This record gives sequence, C-alpha cells and structure tokens, in this order.
Amino acid sequence: SFLGQCTSLEDVDFCAFEKITCISDAFLSDCSSLKTISNISGLKNVVRIGCSFLSGCRCLAFVDLSVFSSVEGIGYSFLKQCSLLEVVDLSFFKKVSCISGSFLSECSSLKTISNISGLRNVKSIGSFFLSGCSSLV
Repeated sequence: SFLGQCTSLEDVDFCAFEKITCISDAFLSDCSSLKTISNISGLKNVVRIGCSFLSGCRCLAFVDLSVFSSVEGIGYSFLKQCSLLEVVDLSFFKKVSCISGSFLSECSSLKTISNISGLRNVKSIGSFFLSGCSSLV
C-alpha cells in the first residue's frame, strides 16, 4: 500500500506522477488527516484504480475527479468512509465499465452526486454501491 495509513499526512501533490497508468491497492488509504490533494492532474494517464483508493480519508472534503477521464475500471472501496465528502462529480468516468463493491460507501456527509450519467458505460456494479450515505438527497 503506497502511502497507506499515513495518519499525519494532510496534503499530497501528484505533479510528478504523470507516467502512472495504474493505481495500486490501498493507495492513500486510511490517511485520516488528509485534507487536500494538490495537482491531481499528475494522474491524468491512469486507466485503472485499485482497491481502497482514498478509503478512510475522513478529513477529505473534496476531490477533483476530472483527471480520471481515461479510467476504465475501479476497485472496491473507492473513496469509502470519506465522512466529510459532500459532493462528487461522476461525469469524468465515461470509460468505466466496471465498478467494484463499496463504491463511495459510508460517506455520511455526501449530499450530492452530480452527473451520474458519466457512468453510462458501466456494465457491472458491485455490492454496497453508495451504501451508508445517509445524507444523500
């Protein structure tokens, strides 16, 4: 798990990650103090996101997903337990065909999912999709 369980990490800058095409499992998982992601555009070449990406980042209130327009598959527990996350824009996931379980689950402050039509090419969705999002309107 790359940078997993870095409980004191508050900000991460992805500007030097432009050659990355696949994000491994538990990447930035359980970074309970993470508040900010800078230069996420460095991840613009990613086509696959592994399991538990940003899962358990309880202080993360916003994440710009626009960089993930090339992503085709998302592993389980994507942004799970990000309890301060309020809004998610899914319009950039146009190439995604498979979403594993626990996608955005237990995001208790999540109120709005904009542009869910971005998931129009999804053929498979795992269990617990958006489960436990008690503030979702």
